[in-house]
Amino acid sequence: MQSHGSGCERGELDDYVRISRDHGCSLILDEFYSHFIYTDEGQPGDGPVSAAAHVDDVNRDPVVVIDGMTKSFRYPGWRVGWAVGPADMIEILNRVGSSVDGGPCQPMQQRAVIKVLEPARADQETTALRAAFARKRNLTVERLADMGIKCAQAPQSTFYAWATVEDLPPPLNEADGFFRAALQHKVMTVPGQFFDVNPGNVRTGPSPYGSWLRFSFGPPEDNVRMGLDRLAKMIADA
Repeated sequence: MQSHGSGCERGELDDYVRISRDHGCSLILDEFYSHFIYTDEGQPGDGPVSAAAHVDDVNRDPVVVIDGMTKSFRYPGWRVGWAVGPADMIEILNRVGSSVDGGPCQPMQQRAVIKVLEPARADQETTALRAAFARKRNLTVERLADMGIKCAQAPQSTFYAWATVEDLPPPLNEADGFFRAALQHKVMTVPGQFFDVNPGNVRTGPSPYGSWLRFSFGPPEDNVRMGLDRLAKMIADA
């Protein structure tokens, strides 16, 4: 899944896995957001979406799927994750992990996770999660639009909205100016330049994301409403 709310479709994942298989190229996927799926109409999607569904042979296809408890299952602070892939690749991960992992989980968390991941309970919790986050997604998109903040597209996944403030009055029409003003109203946003991938600084000139920010609807709904109300007042006062 992608961080700004545009998710990989099942057909795309099938293509990625097939290319990896055909060319013997390792494919590593972070699926921590795989249960956050919404329809274009803002309804909870039919999740999760996982590359695992397109793997023919887990020990032959060079595909590693990584997931954990902190995002889709909403157990922040539980240092429990997993990787699924060919046995030889998992063995290498285990060796590396035993050498460099400085924050292993507590044994009691490992025991609790067994109960949490029982299919009936896990499906119930992640279905409820999609319903709650679809509601917060729709609230965020609608309120941002009312403020004159335009989303690149309504999020199809994760709990982030990627939007531009270019139509707002200065200095709120630039990401940095909006970010600093929002902090004064106790609202945290993330300027788009922090997501600007430019290896080796090959591209010159200013970032193309100068007016773009990432807005999160991850917090509890009351907090999301409070943050949106503060931003609306900030813009109205400007």
